[in-house]
Amino acid sequence: MSRSRLENIREVIRQRNVDALFIQGANNVRYFSGFTGSNGYLLITTTTAVLITDQRYTEQAKQEATGWTILIHGLDPFTTITMAIKPLGITRIAYESKETTDYQITELRQEIPFVEWVPCVDVCIQLRAVKDADEATWIQTALQMAEAALGDLCEVIRPGVSEREIAVELEMMMRKRGSEGPAFDTIVASGPNSAHPHAKPTERAIQHGDLIVIDFGATYKGYRSDVTRTIIVGELESEQQQLFDCVHLALEQAVAGIKPGANCHELDKLARDVFIQADLEAYSLRGLGHGVGLDIHEYPRVVMNNQTMIEPGMLFTVEPGLYVPDIGGVRIEDMVLVTEEGCQVLTRTPRVMRL
Repeated sequence: MSRSRLENIREVIRQRNVDALFIQGANNVRYFSGFTGSNGYLLITTTTAVLITDQRYTEQAKQEATGWTILIHGLDPFTTITMAIKPLGITRIAYESKETTDYQITELRQEIPFVEWVPCVDVCIQLRAVKDADEATWIQTALQMAEAALGDLCEVIRPGVSEREIAVELEMMMRKRGSEGPAFDTIVASGPNSAHPHAKPTERAIQHGDLIVIDFGATYKGYRSDVTRTIIVGELESEQQQLFDCVHLALEQAVAGIKPGANCHELDKLARDVFIQADLEAYSLRGLGHGVGLDIHEYPRVVMNNQTMIEPGMLFTVEPGLYVPDIGGVRIEDMVLVTEEGCQVLTRTPRVMRL
């Protein structure tokens, strides 16, 4: 775990005029402490860093969270959390209100009535938006696993094979290449099903003239990849081809505009303007992409009206799409890493794939 991550948290503590930050979301715990167990709580002050977990992870916590004070709780974690707080003499603790339930915060307030619990939103995930060199490497490794599997999958896809069969084969191929598991539920949507942005694979058989939207990713060292390709089976109708060409152009335009100093709304607008000009914007979604890391959806959120500035080290998807009932849908998605001058497109699979 990089010491700079802990220092970033401590800077937040100082800026928000609190004595400590309490963290319990699993991926936030992992990011800041290095601990990968399924049960963990962090208590961080400007001088201390405490990890609380249960006896299943006693040795693992010592190995992974080097430099942290490790406390092992019994059946009730709140008793141990209280014991960790009282000796520190702190009275204002910030917590991530999206990660901590009302029940949990009520219990903590009852156990330690002299502490003021200050709700915060998305503090940790904002700090995770800029990736360090290791994170970028691990994400690229996960992406390479996924893309290699897609290359193998093209030998399997043919008329008569079902969406579900394709999804199962793809996930197995990623596993064989070292993936810890799918980054999210694999999407395989063909023909009319492709008009549903988050369709689940069905028993529908692939047919000549289909558009097949395949959205998938692999996982490596907990970090995820995300890629979508719309595969063309045979010849398309003119309306389908128009959708494909429009999405392809929107992706190119958006990627060309990525650079430090641009904001998320501006990037979304680059793709959206292509759809508006083609009179197809009504069939698009409200956002262009999202950050990827330990979670499949992270910051930045590259969506309409988001004024967040793009910074070097941010890593996110660019995934314009159009979804027209009775005609079909197209989504083409690349992952990009923002550089000092612009961006590096990490995805290497051709954007146009035809069987």
